[in-house]
Amino acid sequence: MTGGGVMNRRRFLEALAAVGVVVACGPTATPSPSPSSAGVSPAPKPVSIEWWRRNYAAGTQSAETITSDAAVKAYKDRAANVTIAIQGGPFGAETDQKFDIAILQQHAGPDVFHTTGGDVLKYAAAGQLSQPTLTDAERNDFNPSALKATTYKGTVVAYPLWIVPWFEYINLDLFKEAGVTPPANGNWTYDEFLAAAKKLTFKRADGKQIYGFAHANDEFAFMLIDGGRPYDTSIKTWTFNSADAVSGLEKWVALAQQKVMPPDFLTLNPNDSQARFIAGEVAILQRPSAMINVLNADAKWKFGTNWDIANFPKAKGDQTAWGGVGFIAVREQSDADKKAAAHAFAKYLTGPDIGPDLKKQTPPVEYWLAPAGRKSAAGIYGDYHPAKAKVATMGAFTYVLPNVSTWSEIDQKYLRPARDAALEGKKTPKQALDEVAPQAQKLLDEANK
Repeated sequence: MTGGGVMNRRRFLEALAAVGVVVACGPTATPSPSPSSAGVSPAPKPVSIEWWRRNYAAGTQSAETITSDAAVKAYKDRAANVTIAIQGGPFGAETDQKFDIAILQQHAGPDVFHTTGGDVLKYAAAGQLSQPTLTDAERNDFNPSALKATTYKGTVVAYPLWIVPWFEYINLDLFKEAGVTPPANGNWTYDEFLAAAKKLTFKRADGKQIYGFAHANDEFAFMLIDGGRPYDTSIKTWTFNSADAVSGLEKWVALAQQKVMPPDFLTLNPNDSQARFIAGEVAILQRPSAMINVLNADAKWKFGTNWDIANFPKAKGDQTAWGGVGFIAVREQSDADKKAAAHAFAKYLTGPDIGPDLKKQTPPVEYWLAPAGRKSAAGIYGDYHPAKAKVATMGAFTYVLPNVSTWSEIDQKYLRPARDAALEGKKTPKQALDEVAPQAQKLLDEANK
């Protein structure tokens, strides 16, 4: 057969080879295998990365430790070439300093790490964060407010992990002992909350002192209660000395004046405040959602019988809650393999696959400690437990701090000392907040340059 419409044997074999079809040309035709023709890819290059996470301590039963260990185990099934070493430290200034020294001064340390809004922006300003490699679909999957909170000068600089509201844990046994009715459907006004806290502050016959309310020293929820906010909507003007912010601080001061909080409330760190609640010394504790797992793991704490959760109390402003966005960040570095592996792991930690992966482990592990920042993962948290289903609804009214790079300095150097002075009765709330305003405005202007 000849002519343009007929393919000769040689051309026919060439065509088949081009589409990867192996043809035997008689008994002696044995094709030589090659990676391309046999569909074999080179083995992925081994790579080791460090993951830093606060409150991780190997061998302990903290939620951060359990979920981190489980995540590394699950990820190994997906990326066998990646070895992940975890470092941690307790919440607090010492661990914060460890992160800052490594990242800001040594330009070393973690390849991927958990962090918060103030730190992620501080590290971004120093050029120490590697920009997330997001596809359009991944970008659209993130909660817009969470993604906005991790944007620095127009660039997304970290992966939002979860939205974390602060709310009230209530000890139902102490409520019953004091004859206090828990808030219906978890809703109460500030006046109802204060009245309950006063009744729940008492001394037993054996001398044990019970306090109505406690919180850690790392949030400013009561300054939001009447509608006060740190900044105006354009984030150009400091407004945490407005009349609404002042009246919010006055409500906070009233709790101190009524002595419904432990005497050392100004220095209570998160772990200590949690321990007081678990020991039955505090009736109402204001903390975020990670403590739900701690209570669930303790047989004496039965949800709906011994404990429940309630919203932050409502006052003149709309229902609100103090909250933040947790992030997974990747450190900028010259090692391209480590950086690529860190980004892939960060996507896994913030995405929809990790929840089901950890739930399949023996025993099952609940990965999400707060509602996810990605829509495709958002439903998993509420399915874990009835208390978590309640928390999952709080994101709608949770106030998340805007992305202001100087917030950490405003907070630590000016706002927190002023708040403490008011709570100790050394200054009036208005005097304390008015004194903060000029320095806070100066730092806000600096952030907006």
